[in-house]
Amino acid sequence: MEEKNKQQIIPVQYVPIHTYEEDEIDLKELIRTILKHKYFILIFTLAITSLAAIYAYFKKPIYEIKSNIQVGYISNSNSNSKIYLIEPNALQLYIKGNFDNSEDENDKYPQVDVEIIKKTNDLLGLKIRDFSNEAALDYLNKILDSVKKEEDKKLTSYTENIKSQIDILETQLTETKKQLTALEIQLKSTKDPLIYQTIANNIKEYQDKLLRTKLNIVQLNSQISPLNITRTSTLGKVLTYEEPIKPKKKLIIVVALVTGFFLSIFMVFFMEFVRSFKEE
Repeated sequence: MEEKNKQQIIPVQYVPIHTYEEDEIDLKELIRTILKHKYFILIFTLAITSLAAIYAYFKKPIYEIKSNIQVGYISNSNSNSKIYLIEPNALQLYIKGNFDNSEDENDKYPQVDVEIIKKTNDLLGLKIRDFSNEAALDYLNKILDSVKKEEDKKLTSYTENIKSQIDILETQLTETKKQLTALEIQLKSTKDPLIYQTIANNIKEYQDKLLRTKLNIVQLNSQISPLNITRTSTLGKVLTYEEPIKPKKKLIIVVALVTGFFLSIFMVFFMEFVRSFKEE
């Protein structure tokens, strides 16, 4: 008896064919939904953009001016150095602490930024923001006037100190002249060669002392000369701009337009989702 050949059953695995039919249907459905609510999207986008435009139009503009400030100093002719009326770091803190309103809770103006310019020792970069260029310029002058008053205090003290030194030197100068005159009279009546030489040497020392004293007085006078005193002032032209730094109207409107458009689309799909959920 022949055995029947048993048929071997081989399981066949189903491999689905990938198509983009469903994706195409979904895309068409999305476009159909957007077109269905196109007037809502248009009106909502225009409303958001209009509100942003109204805000930008009525928002008070803020202008900014820029200036470089030379810190005041006294030239020291002896060492070719500078004696600052107010140290640059101290002046920076003084201006920021007394004139900047940016830390105010109500966002008050004017606002001031000040810093020492890089690669310099005594130049300050100053920025002033206010409701107009004219107001900012007036505020700059107010800052400079206040700084000059502080410098006047330092300058007055410095000048008085120099003048007191000059008075001492002039007193010494008078005494030296008297002593020199007495030695010259004594020299004329001296017959002894040794005494004569000693007096002559003393006269030479007093003459040198007299010359040094006169030179010191000249140097001290030069230190308080207006030619050697530089007051704090603007360096170069103050930069002003016709356009305000904020609000940036074009940017606000563009951002509002894009935001309103995408927000309206999101709302449309959300409403469609809620509607379909209720129907189910």
